[in-house]
Amino acid sequence: MSAGTPHKPYGHSEYFAALDGFRGLLALFVAIYHTIWFSHINSLTFFNNGAVIIDLFFALSGFLMFHLYGDKVNDRESAKTFMKRRFSRIYPLHLFMLMIFLAFALARLMANKVGIATLDAGETLPFTPGAQEGWGSLLSHLTLTHAMGVNDSLTYNPPSWTISAEFFTYLVFVGMMLWAKPKKTFHFIVLGGFVALIYAALSCLKPSMDITYDYAFFRCVAGFFLGLIAARLYGAYKPKVDGLEAKTRSLIFSILEGAVLIGSVIFVIYCGGKLQFLVAPVLLAFMVTFAFDGGVFSKVMSAKPLHYLAKISYSTYMTHVIISIAFSIFAGRVLSVHMPNWDNSLWAGDALLAVYLCAVVAFSHLTYHYVEVPGGRFIRNFKRPTLTKTVTETA
Repeated sequence: MSAGTPHKPYGHSEYFAALDGFRGLLALFVAIYHTIWFSHINSLTFFNNGAVIIDLFFALSGFLMFHLYGDKVNDRESAKTFMKRRFSRIYPLHLFMLMIFLAFALARLMANKVGIATLDAGETLPFTPGAQEGWGSLLSHLTLTHAMGVNDSLTYNPPSWTISAEFFTYLVFVGMMLWAKPKKTFHFIVLGGFVALIYAALSCLKPSMDITYDYAFFRCVAGFFLGLIAARLYGAYKPKVDGLEAKTRSLIFSILEGAVLIGSVIFVIYCGGKLQFLVAPVLLAFMVTFAFDGGVFSKVMSAKPLHYLAKISYSTYMTHVIISIAFSIFAGRVLSVHMPNWDNSLWAGDALLAVYLCAVVAFSHLTYHYVEVPGGRFIRNFKRPTLTKTVTETA
């Protein structure tokens, strides 16, 4: 999940409203994808194949990072500043949610010990022999290495694997900007070749794009590089698009946006399994088309409610699983008593889903304002204390 911001620092005012709106909407899609009960919505094939949606976040991150920082990261100091900004953006909320999941793991241990809860078949308690959630996996989360192949499964806060993969992709980006900055068309063709090779290699290793704790870094790099290519294409075509008459531009992009949007939905629904590794052209077309904010669909995605969702999208992405678990426990302990057959009705699942999404948005609003923002500010303003030696002369 991209934790990037569409606003350019250093006074640049360009803002990709439609892409930002999609970021907010897709964060809710991910929250729906991870619900544990059935409803009409999460039973749709679109959500069953929804793992590939994450790759759009990776591409969006690459697009924004190259567009916003491509000409800013050019020496050691600017590289350090960039990495500090990215770390301050992703780590406070990641740490906060890790502590919540750690508390949840300890609560499971205690509940089992006192007899409040019992183990399901095949379930292993955290911090017990054979458990995936232990001190080693906790350390990997603390060091953001938990999606770098050091674990055998997702642990603690499952969606945070993207944060691990993106952090190390940022390091690749910094190295590229310092020593191999792509400038010419040929350079971006080479990047496209790397993307194709990565997806081809992953398709030989995995049955679908649902790649998380093991090869997530390579998946993220491929999407990120696509974002760089999209940023290059956007910059190349922008003068021509700006030269179009307003009505002509609106008509052309309304048609393009509709076609790309329909094509993207069709791809997600009908291209499951190995076909998901052909996602690159879809991501590229989506990024470049909606970056121009030119058509009627862009205007819809520029609505203020969607921008609010985009503002809290990182919190939505990072907090929704624990809320989904809480709702599932509530349904099992409370609804099943008062409404024994509730889980046989998709309509009941829809009602629970609606309340769940409201809870996710409300909690995300709180974590954005009281964890993300102050935590990021603290890290950005933090300076290591310097040791000063006072020399006292004695007569």
